[in-house]
Order: sequence, then structure tokens, then C-alpha cells
Amino acid sequence: MVIALMATGAAIAVVAPAINSDNRDQRAEDRELKEDSEEDALESGLPLKLAPGISYYGPDWYVSKTSYGTDQLNGQPFKEDGGEAVPSWAWLQKNWTPLSATGLAVSVESQHKKTVLVQALKLRHVECEGPVPSGTLLRPPGIGDGGEVLPTVDMGMRVDAFRPVTRTVEGATLGAPYTRQVALDKGDAREFRIFTAEQKACSFQADLLVYSKGKQYRLRLPASWGKDGKPAGYTFTVAPPHKPYKSHYVVGTATMLVAVPDTDIKWEGQGPTYTGSGELSYW
Repeated sequence: MVIALMATGAAIAVVAPAINSDNRDQRAEDRELKEDSEEDALESGLPLKLAPGISYYGPDWYVSKTSYGTDQLNGQPFKEDGGEAVPSWAWLQKNWTPLSATGLAVSVESQHKKTVLVQALKLRHVECEGPVPSGTLLRPPGIGDGGEVLPTVDMGMRVDAFRPVTRTVEGATLGAPYTRQVALDKGDAREFRIFTAEQKACSFQADLLVYSKGKQYRLRLPASWGKDGKPAGYTFTVAPPHKPYKSHYVVGTATMLVAVPDTDIKWEGQGPTYTGSGELSYW
């Protein structure tokens, strides 16, 4: 019996390492299968992954059809994280329209093994009307610039043109038709800053045209992002310059909305500039 038990123990001692080795091999095989499955999913999916950009926070000025009197907003602190509080960024973006030019910064990362070419913009569901009636003009507080290591890619469109074409951008000015292509290898990431400008009040959606593996893709561009980094909406709105406005507001150094007279606002081309002394008094 002792001999039999010893033989059984010896057999177990021999079999156990073999089982452990088989388990390790199976786990390694499972990992490889999972990685291959994830790779196949990326290759069969969209060529670019979109995420919020960091170097552009929207237009400098907003307009409202409502004529806010000097007692309604003047001297109110601007609550950057105030949610629906008035005034705050959430309230402004929900109830006001960007003046003259709007846009977004979006980071793109290539997902395909073969080189992906980013080619142009395409607009959809464009609806335009005349200038916004005189109301209130507002410049919200600046929230800085995140900066970037690689140079951004800038492109834009005249939304209300008969046949909008992708154009180069210099500052906030649209130039000649955009004729370049941006090549991205797998894992490459770039930031695109996309601007639109026009002479009418318009709403629209925008796609980024991308070429990969013999096929052209149209990637819908988010007009806004949620706190989770996912798209919150796809419809852009923009209003053209229209003056005079019944009320003008700027934001002072204490992040308060302060009413200023028309004489402190100078219009140059597509947009206004605050030209006051900076010593703002609450009316």
C-alpha cells in the first residue's frame, strides 16, 4: 500500500506541472485571441477616434434676440461652473448664439493599420435666415488655452455660400480652398480646429471626410461635448454681425457681466472689439 501511495504521489507530482503549463498556455492563447478580436473590431470600425480638443473654446462673442436691460444682467457674477444658473456657461451656450464665427477643436486618433487621409469638410442640414434682430451682445470670460505640442490643422467653410467648399484658415479669416490632405498612421493623433463663418444666421451639421482602405468615410462632428467626453449634440448655430444691439455687455476682471455703452464697442470686419478704458462701472 505504501508503495502504491508513493507511486500515486509521484504521478501527481509529474502531472501537476504539466497541468499548470497547459493553463498558462491556455491563458496566453486566450489573451492573443482577445487582442486579435479587438484589433479586428478596430479595423472594421471607423478610421478615426474623436475626442474633445483643448486649444479652442468657442467664439469670443455671443448674441441673443432678447434685449437684456442694464438691470437684468449688469453686475452679476459669471458662474463658470454654475450649471443652469444665470449667468453661466451652461446658460449661455443653451440660450445664446455664437456671433459671426463658430467652430470646435477636435482631437483625432487613427485606428487603422494603413494610413488614413483626412481630406475635407462636408455640411448637412444647412438652414439659413436673415440677420438676428437687434438684441444683446455679450463677451463671456476667457478660460485660457490648453496649448498643444503638435501644430493644429485649421480648416473652415462659408456656411451660407451657394456651394460651400473647405477653405484654409488664418486666424478667424477664411482663405483659399483647402487642397492639402493630412496623413495619419495607426496611433497618430492630431488636433483639428474647424471654423465656420458667414453673413446669415445658420444652423447646420458638419462631417469630416476621411479616406481609408479604399473607402471614404463621413465622420459626424460633435457641436458640443458632455462631461463624460461623449458628444452632447451635433447641430451648430451661428449668427452674423448685426448692429446696433440694444444692449452691450462685456466681462470685467472680476468675471462679472458689466454693461458698456455703444461708444466702447468698435466694429471691425466680422466682429466687435471692446475699446473702453477697462474702468467699468456698474450701471
